[in-house]
Amino acid sequence: MKKLLSFVSAFVFVLAACDQQAEPTPDISLGSSPATRVPHWLELPETSEDDGLDFFSRNGSLNGKPVRNWSFYWDYDNRLSAWVAYLLYRSISAGASSSGVWGYDPFLPASRQQNVSGGYKDGNNGWYARGQLLPYDDRGDYEMNETTFYSTNIVPIEDVLNGSIRDNLDRRIRSWANASDTCYVVSGCITQGARYYVFDRSNQKVTVPTAFFKAVLRYSRDTAVGTDGYCAIAFLVDHERTTIIRNCKDLSMSVKSLEDKLGYQLFVNLDEVLGKEKAAAVKTENPKDNSWWWE
Repeated sequence: MKKLLSFVSAFVFVLAACDQQAEPTPDISLGSSPATRVPHWLELPETSEDDGLDFFSRNGSLNGKPVRNWSFYWDYDNRLSAWVAYLLYRSISAGASSSGVWGYDPFLPASRQQNVSGGYKDGNNGWYARGQLLPYDDRGDYEMNETTFYSTNIVPIEDVLNGSIRDNLDRRIRSWANASDTCYVVSGCITQGARYYVFDRSNQKVTVPTAFFKAVLRYSRDTAVGTDGYCAIAFLVDHERTTIIRNCKDLSMSVKSLEDKLGYQLFVNLDEVLGKEKAAAVKTENPKDNSWWWE
C-alpha cells in the first residue's frame, strides 16, 4: 500500500529566480533524526509501507539557525539509498569545501550499510568509483558537508559518469539554485534488473545501479516562468550507455516521464500546493521547451 506525503510548499530539484537568495521560510523546518514516520515535506517522493525500505532524515545548522539537511530512503538488500532528497539554495551551498572523511552513517548499524572507507573493491564487472547522491559541493557548512560522505549517500558509479556528466549536471543545478528562492532535489538510482555488484571494504556485496536520476522542481516568488512560480525538470542516465551522452539538455525530460519510469510519484504534495490541474501542468511540461533552464 502506498502512503502519500503531505506538506505545504516547495519542491525537489526545485529552483527559483532572484538576485538575492531568500531563506526558504516555509521549508526551513527540521527533519527528524532516525525516523520511522515520514514527515510532511514536499521534497520527498512517494513511499511505500511494504517495500522493505526505511526513511531517515537529518538536521543541520546554518549560521546558527537549525535547518533540514537531507533525507534518504534506505534499501537494505542492495545497501544503497533508493533516493536522497534535500533543499538547495544559495546560502546552504556557499563556501563548500570537501571534508573528505568517508564513513558509516550513525543512523544505521554498520552491518546494515556499506564500508566505503577505502573505496570499492572489484566486483563482477570490475572497479567502480564512489558517487555521492547529494554532492559535497551542495553543502558549505563543514558539519553538514561531512554527512555527504556517509555511506548512505554513496553509490557505485562508472568513473566517467561520476567525474564528467554528473559533475556538469550538478554544477548546472547549483547555478539554477543560486538564481532561485529555493531548490528541492531528489537524487536517486534504479536497481531493478541489476546484473553487477562491487565489494565494499568489508567484502560485502553492493549493487551497481542500472540508472541514476535527478528531479528538480523550481519555485520563484517573482517570476513569470512556470505555473504560479513553479516549474520542473528531470534527468535519467542509463548507467551502461554513458558514452553516448552529449549534454544535460539531451538528458532532460518531464517529471511525469520520469515518474512513469520509476513507478512512483515525485513531489507528491504538489497537488495540495497548486491543485491537481496546475500540478499536472508543472509535472508534464517538457523542460526542453522552457528556455529558463538553458539560459
